[in-house]
Amino acid sequence: MAAAIRKSGGIVAFHWQGKLQDPATQGFAEALAQRRFRTIENAASEEISVGWVTKADPTGDTFALEDLDGGAGTWLRVRLDKKTLPKKWLQIHRDAAEKSRGKKLSARERRELKDDLTEKLLPRVLPAVNLVDALLFFDRRLILLFATSRSVVEAFGKLFFETFSLPLERQNPRLAGLQLKLGAEAERSLDRLEPVRWPRGEDGDGRPRSVPKPVRATALDDEEDGDEAVGDDADRRRNKTADGDDTPPWQEQDA
Repeated sequence: MAAAIRKSGGIVAFHWQGKLQDPATQGFAEALAQRRFRTIENAASEEISVGWVTKADPTGDTFALEDLDGGAGTWLRVRLDKKTLPKKWLQIHRDAAEKSRGKKLSARERRELKDDLTEKLLPRVLPAVNLVDALLFFDRRLILLFATSRSVVEAFGKLFFETFSLPLERQNPRLAGLQLKLGAEAERSLDRLEPVRWPRGEDGDGRPRSVPKPVRATALDDEEDGDEAVGDDADRRRNKTADGDDTPPWQEQDA
């Protein structure tokens, strides 16, 4: 099954300043390979591993240029593995130990139990795997990260810096305005701007206006509307009879 970038959820936009290797060159792929993902499947301690992979190779062993082709941009993929001792397993063993002793474990005994279980069980525990995609637009110095989790955003920024020695700056209105190259005067104006809360109330206090609830029609209103409709219908029939139309009302309904 071919890999695909997810089409739902939030994104975080980044920009960078400085010289970045052209993603179409082999040097870019080699830089990714230097910070490739490394497995912690057999680790005997709680660990987290973050590194680059590609859509064609989730192990991080190969970085072919064609695997970085994302159409409009360069397709970056990060793999984040986290290996921890399952809390439910720890609770099960703790309950069993307390039941056999007939009393609750002390803090020191609970710590010793966790260390013992970590040594015995963690090598057999598989890490949780998370694959995160991003699109890099080289000409625009723009990266769209398809994730909004704080831990993922921070891990991506750290990995990018370790790979290319370039810090990422999260997109914001001021940065977007500066990138338009509007001129020195406009840029100075942007620096003087202050954030404004929106929507603003009528008094400018930043609170949204209260909207009155719609008035529901009462049963009496419905009856009055119905009486008017019946009266109008009767008037139309009288007028037709006065004009010489002798068609009975029940035949009008059939027609």
